[in-house]
Amino acid sequence: MSNVRFCPSIAGVDSVDFRPWMLENAYDYYMICIESPHQRMEIQTVMCALSIEIILKSFLTTVTSNHGKLNETYEFNKKEVLPKNSNAHDLLLLYEALPVNIQRYLFDTADVEILTTNKDLFTQSRYAYEQTANTIHNDDIIKLAAFLICKMVFLYRELGCNDPFIKRFDIEKLFLSRVQPIFMCSVP
Repeated sequence: MSNVRFCPSIAGVDSVDFRPWMLENAYDYYMICIESPHQRMEIQTVMCALSIEIILKSFLTTVTSNHGKLNETYEFNKKEVLPKNSNAHDLLLLYEALPVNIQRYLFDTADVEILTTNKDLFTQSRYAYEQTANTIHNDDIIKLAAFLICKMVFLYRELGCNDPFIKRFDIEKLFLSRVQPIFMCSVP
């Protein structure tokens, strides 16, 4: 099992501005919803939509303070990035605002379909008791959040990010347990 590695191609992505604190924050939202003993699919999907939103916004922010430090802070400037009067939580709009090389690295056609289906999940379903909230859920957005976290950590490592969270993160553990489980068995 030690020779199994998560290794997507980063061809076409030469550099990115690192936002490790945002990525760690996205991971925290993901893990809180996955590891909680109180499992509620409607809450998990909303938290994962938020996690994905943070990942997408990490490419669309500027550093506002503590540049290069562990507690670096960022600002998402909606006016510069999104069309006027648009929803800053719309996952599809955030995807479309990304540079094409980042879109291609992070998403395939099936992933974009998941974004399209769940583009307004955070704003429409964060209050499960509202009439407009989704009543049917699946784990596609949950798996996509985990997959994107894995891809982001891999990309940051390959491009030289030295943040402790990035360096210590176990990509294979998350990927093989939450995105693409592999079941090992011994043959008699």
